Amino acid sequence: MCYNVDIRHKRRRKKGRNTMKKLTALLVLMLTMVLSILPAQAEVERSKLLDAAFSMLEEGNDFVRRYNEMTGAEVEATFVDGCPYFFGGKADDETTLTRLFSRAPLYSKREIWEQTRFYDKGSYYLYGLDCSGFTQWVYAEAGLPKHDSLSNMILQYGKYGKNHVYSHRKGKGMPSYDKLAENLQVGDLLVAKKRARHVMMFIGTLRDFGYTEEELPELAPYLDYALVIHCGPNFAYTDRIQAFLDAHQDDSYYKGVKTTDGGVAISIIGVPFADAPNRGSFGVNDFAWFDMPDGYKLTIWDLPNATSFCWFRMNP
Repeated sequence: MCYNVDIRHKRRRKKGRNTMKKLTALLVLMLTMVLSILPAQAEVERSKLLDAAFSMLEEGNDFVRRYNEMTGAEVEATFVDGCPYFFGGKADDETTLTRLFSRAPLYSKREIWEQTRFYDKGSYYLYGLDCSGFTQWVYAEAGLPKHDSLSNMILQYGKYGKNHVYSHRKGKGMPSYDKLAENLQVGDLLVAKKRARHVMMFIGTLRDFGYTEEELPELAPYLDYALVIHCGPNFAYTDRIQAFLDAHQDDSYYKGVKTTDGGVAISIIGVPFADAPNRGSFGVNDFAWFDMPDGYKLTIWDLPNATSFCWFRMNP
């Protein structure tokens, strides 16, 4: 009789162990499923394109600090307050390279040769780059071929259709903005037209640079949205460059030089303007932006309202 009781105890213990194994396996499966739907904590990787592009941001920029810490790079600002926007500004030959960098980390100046909505003809402004001047310089610094004109990149589909990762054309539509960055590569160029054509370079996402929901609660839904670096109108440069000119008012070189309304900056793509806590109009441009913890103004580039665009990969 005792023998039968002992057998029953052993059977119950064996059954209990089997139940625990099944529960453990079920918990592991559930945990795996949960982890699979959470965003992966990617990290930005070092790139010659990013080394060059980030060198044109201002001293103390937090994206550059994070990039250096995460990759071992030692990128430093070329200009104390970032590279200014200058309509028609290029750095594609010895003359323009000298003009741009001759006084770095301070700035050189140049007289405006024609009237535009941004500049007064005959006045002097700090010399810098325009949007395509910036991206072409970045590619050249990375040892890569320069891209074609913006109009050709968008419109010459017979020639460049293979380079269009996504575009406004039928059959080339983008995924949702929260999935877009998964299908882009650092260095992909966004060419888009609103009032005029503009070019920007994909650099990753906020999550790639180590930002978290806790650090950026207002941006938590957008940590996986595409970030771009570009040279164009940006209100943050106005006060920054004016402060530089004020600090150098005793330097005769800068006498009479006017401030600029833009420069190299980082923007986020696809966030609705209505979701940004800050809105404003500066000159002829409307801006929406988030204040980052270090005070950086992360602007939204309003791609949904572009009349034409393409994400362009130089080497598809």
